[in-house]
Amino acid sequence: MKLTKNKLASAFALATAVLWTLCSAFVTIFPDFSYKVTKWWLHGMNIDVLGDFNLGWSNFLWGGLTLVVSFWVIGYVLGWSLEIFSRRGK
Repeated sequence: MKLTKNKLASAFALATAVLWTLCSAFVTIFPDFSYKVTKWWLHGMNIDVLGDFNLGWSNFLWGGLTLVVSFWVIGYVLGWSLEIFSRRGK
């Protein structure tokens, strides 16, 4: 199988969609622990002013859609970059 820009971009998008769905489910099931993990990832920053998690269907869909599209673009640019650098090495 030849790796192309579109294949790489689609793989990034699919992986992002799966991880977004799993993460959203985790936040819904374990909101307090998810809040604690978020604080850990932000080096203990006080995030209390941000309020509680508000994961409704609208936030899930729009957040997921924008994230998947963003990572598709990142995958495409990465594939494009790989093509450029693989040509230089020949």
